[in-house]
Amino acid sequence: MGARIDGGTGCAREQVDRLPDARPARTVHLRMSLARLRNLSLSNKCLLLFGGAITILILIALTVPWLRMNALVRAGQLEVSRELIALWSDLDATDRDVVLLAGVTFEELSVAQAEALGQSDEFIRRSLAAFSREKPANERLVSSWEGGSKRYRYTRARRDDAGSLIGLIILERRSPGAAVQLVVNALYLLAAGMVVLGVAVLLFHGILTRIILSPVRSLKHTAERVRDGDLSTRSSIRTGDEFSQLAETFNLMLGDLQIKQDQLRAINTALDGRLTELAEVNRTLAHAAHLKGEFVANVSHELRTPMNSILGFAELLLEIAKGEREQLTDGNQSIPTALSKRERYLRNIVDAGRTLLEMIESLLEMAKLEAGRVDVKVEPMSVGQTCESLAALIDPLAKRKGVDVTLDVRADMPIIQTDVKKFSQIVFNLLSNAVKFTGGTDHRGKIILRAERLAPSGLDAQDARVRVSVIDNGPGISKEDQKKLFEKFSRLDRDRDGSQPGTGLGLAISRELASLIQAEIQLDSQEGHGSMFSLIVPLRLDTAKIEETKLEARFRGALHGRRSWTDAG
Repeated sequence: MGARIDGGTGCAREQVDRLPDARPARTVHLRMSLARLRNLSLSNKCLLLFGGAITILILIALTVPWLRMNALVRAGQLEVSRELIALWSDLDATDRDVVLLAGVTFEELSVAQAEALGQSDEFIRRSLAAFSREKPANERLVSSWEGGSKRYRYTRARRDDAGSLIGLIILERRSPGAAVQLVVNALYLLAAGMVVLGVAVLLFHGILTRIILSPVRSLKHTAERVRDGDLSTRSSIRTGDEFSQLAETFNLMLGDLQIKQDQLRAINTALDGRLTELAEVNRTLAHAAHLKGEFVANVSHELRTPMNSILGFAELLLEIAKGEREQLTDGNQSIPTALSKRERYLRNIVDAGRTLLEMIESLLEMAKLEAGRVDVKVEPMSVGQTCESLAALIDPLAKRKGVDVTLDVRADMPIIQTDVKKFSQIVFNLLSNAVKFTGGTDHRGKIILRAERLAPSGLDAQDARVRVSVIDNGPGISKEDQKKLFEKFSRLDRDRDGSQPGTGLGLAISRELASLIQAEIQLDSQEGHGSMFSLIVPLRLDTAKIEETKLEARFRGALHGRRSWTDAG
């Protein structure tokens, strides 16, 4: 068929290509049927499966009597055909014509005539073959349905005295009675099968309901009551089989569940009481933190003014003492012991005052950060010039500590947009810490202030950043101390002996300031091999992130009870 279509017109080929494929539709129908079967209840599934199985068994069982009944009908028709042939053989020619008028056809053929007719008649051809075998048969009966009756064709072999085939006698007739008998037999068998099927299904349904479905439904109803919150319900199945064991296990589970729920209620009640206590304690702590913050901020502010006066007068007196020393030195006069002591005392007062003023400034700065009263002022800044100024600012302190400060600024440093004051404060804090912990070591202290440009981490050129590093050859920091170094009031174990004064707020303030200018501080240190603190700053600040940072700072200030977080001040 495909070859004939290809040999025809293009239109016929196009029509064949557009024939719908019925396989997807059959697949969808099959899936829908399987879905319906899965959604059936357990009872319907069992009845459906059992009904199908018992139907197949009944059909197999009824096949034997059906075949036997057909064989009996055939044997009866074969006997009738034999008697008709015998009757026809005993009649003369006139009587044979009368038999023909009764609707029964007789035909006597020679072997040659049978072979000729066998070319077009399969019944005759097969009969000749059956009669001519080595162990030949002498008769053959074939039946077929025509309308509402059975048509029978019977043939008998005619042989001579030597047993050789000399001809055939063919009988053709219709038998409405045989057809009726076959139909009646089939109806009887079908009725018997339907009765057996109905009785079996009813019995199976009763057994299924009594033994399986009734316990399952009882367990289902019990589970539904448990789902509704009734843990006191229990299953009452007493079948003595696996369902009874399942019910007992279910009841034990319910008992354990009820006990655990009672325990949970008791625990929840205790937790509610504890939560109430904790809420009260938290309110007390929040109030105390508020008072502490207000006290620290107010006292620090009040202390700064007189401390500046004390420090100013002490520095003035120290300059006077230095002037007197210079006059005595120029006049080649000996310096009195009282003058040396006065100068030493005044220097101690100035150093202690500066240390105390630095602590006060740190407390005020942290209070401002916690209250969210810090703004970001973005302006252009030359990284190289700023680092040079910071190195010059820290150099006098470093020389007194015996530390060499080296500036290493790369030539490609750009102009960045950031908060210059906060940037300088962070880097100066890092330099001050480096001088503090590098000076006084066994070897000559060295500090390198390095500034370099970092390549973008991705394809976006806006991701370029600047790294400013403070590298020292001090004692280094252990891994354990690095984890808590940026916490508030955190000090290393070697600082707690009082040899290195401070509040432990410097790095915590630096980290807070770094977050305000969208920067980050990294630490790379190994104990006994020095440290490297790096401030990584973007070339330009993201204005949207600045607003988010301000909002977060105001909200954090509100949590500390210092002001309303909606206050823009």
